[in-house]
Amino acid sequence: MQWRNTATRFGALAQFFHWTSAAAFIGAYAVVYYVIWCMDDTSDASLPVLNIHWVLGLLVGFLVLPRLLWRWLDAQPDDPPGAPLEHALARAAHWGLYGLLIVMPLTGYIGTGAPTDFGLFTVPGFNDTALFRWIGRTWGVGWEAFEAPIDAVHHFIGQYVAWAVVLLHVAAALYHHRVRRDGVLERMLPGAR
Repeated sequence: MQWRNTATRFGALAQFFHWTSAAAFIGAYAVVYYVIWCMDDTSDASLPVLNIHWVLGLLVGFLVLPRLLWRWLDAQPDDPPGAPLEHALARAAHWGLYGLLIVMPLTGYIGTGAPTDFGLFTVPGFNDTALFRWIGRTWGVGWEAFEAPIDAVHHFIGQYVAWAVVLLHVAAALYHHRVRRDGVLERMLPGAR
């Protein structure tokens, strides 16, 4: 498999970014819903499990910038046959997904006061950063007053917007695969011809 995209399919690096981001995003959801449904999410016992959610969320955030850079540097496969409006909607949906890959990790991190332990290193909670101390001094806001609206935005987007955008993306991929049979899904699948 080649690293770069062609006119007919995505290369290995684009596929790596896509599937790693997707797996981390879905994994973060699975972990947080496990905590909500099966644990007391306010107890200290949930913190090690929530740490997995935080690690996966930060992984999504860390991947999005090189992913966008690679998208900008590498050629994109040709659009499948379709109307110009259809292509415009597809592009808007993809930029909506990129927006989620930025907004969800960003609001998740700046709304979390606990450190994220990656094993070899730890990312401090946002409340322990120089940036938050500057925000607090500049606007005279404490952690609790700052965290609540950020957390509300993160939860709203995660509970409503992200589900809709991701399900639309999956439905479109399946539509192209099952109904149109135009190879759109296969060009992102590793090993597909």
